[in-house]
Amino acid sequence: MRGKVIWFVLGILVGGLFVVSAYPTNSSVHYSVPGLQKINNTVPVYYIGENIPEYFVKTMRVNPNQDIRAPHVLVVDSFYVKNNRQLRELVKKEILSGIPVIVIGNPEVIKGTFKGQFFAELVAGRGPEGKPIKKATVYGYVTYPSNGILVSREFVSIDRVPEAIKEAYNWAVKNLKPNAGTFKLGVKPLSSGAYWSYKSQLDFTTGDDWKPYGRLNVRTIYYQPTSDGPSQYDWYDVHVKQQSVPGKELGWSDWRTAKMHTWIDADYYNPDGFLSAYEPTTTSGTTTVGVSICISAGEEGAQVSASQSWSYTIPDVQVYDESDYSQELAKWVHSIAPDKAVGMDAYQIEPGATLRFPQWEDGAKVWREHYGAVYAKPPSWWEPGWYWHYTDEYWVEFRISMG
Repeated sequence: MRGKVIWFVLGILVGGLFVVSAYPTNSSVHYSVPGLQKINNTVPVYYIGENIPEYFVKTMRVNPNQDIRAPHVLVVDSFYVKNNRQLRELVKKEILSGIPVIVIGNPEVIKGTFKGQFFAELVAGRGPEGKPIKKATVYGYVTYPSNGILVSREFVSIDRVPEAIKEAYNWAVKNLKPNAGTFKLGVKPLSSGAYWSYKSQLDFTTGDDWKPYGRLNVRTIYYQPTSDGPSQYDWYDVHVKQQSVPGKELGWSDWRTAKMHTWIDADYYNPDGFLSAYEPTTTSGTTTVGVSICISAGEEGAQVSASQSWSYTIPDVQVYDESDYSQELAKWVHSIAPDKAVGMDAYQIEPGATLRFPQWEDGAKVWREHYGAVYAKPPSWWEPGWYWHYTDEYWVEFRISMG
């Protein structure tokens, strides 16, 4: 009997070795989900990897030597591209021809694709139950010429992979231009006059990752002057569009939005980063707040003048300005009444800032951005007292670079 037990144990160990050898530790992660409903993609999806066809009805594996002319979406498992120069060049070619590229895994495979590239890297965060957030699950990237300038958009999701891939695909289809795959590079900035021109855009979502509390969406737009003269500085306008969709609005729960936190830290990564202007400041008793950010010729090294203005509503909202010029930090807290419509429905805030960086420095113009939310819900009828329940702040932080 003892001998049989020994042989049984040995059999398990040998079998385990076979399983381990079949799935090496450095292999691509398999995100298979039982009963997964495939995306019925109307736009052709080409892919690099092994498991991607599980998520789409219609896919075609990429041949590194083929020239794909028709508009499409490229989906990449970063594991297969990371150390393959030929595939990395193919991804670069796709990005520089206006094709939306979706990366599952490490976004480093699309970093540094072209000079001056916009890149938003998720570097830290904390979700419900103290869950740390160190990286995104899916990235999307697209570039195209607009008004004579090469612009780019990036999508970031921390949702579970099947849902995040669907979110990224929908984003890609919306950003697929009719001439994708056919336009040529070489566009140059317009030189007549000075005004803020659309440069880049970050689209971020928590998806269902913060369920049942709510969903945080960010759509931050970055502008740069079309002509800043012989200036020794680069200037950027940051127009934040930060939206909270509480669990109550989504039908998940009775959680509402109580606070929204926003930071733009100009010198966090670069000691020469400079906060030139920001708005709004602290408000009280108003329903609308205006934002006006600009550069003015003759001030802070600016050679030209250019401005931007917008406004947003703040009903039942108190804006607290916690900015600090000595820290080159623009920082706001929007305190929201959770028992009012603004707390129970989707609500968007739009603060903004102007940043300045020296032109002569090598490497990227880099800064930090922080986005967060606090949720609240009323007590149940059987609980003593009438005290609302509040969560800690759930948040994400990005390292923003402009090449």
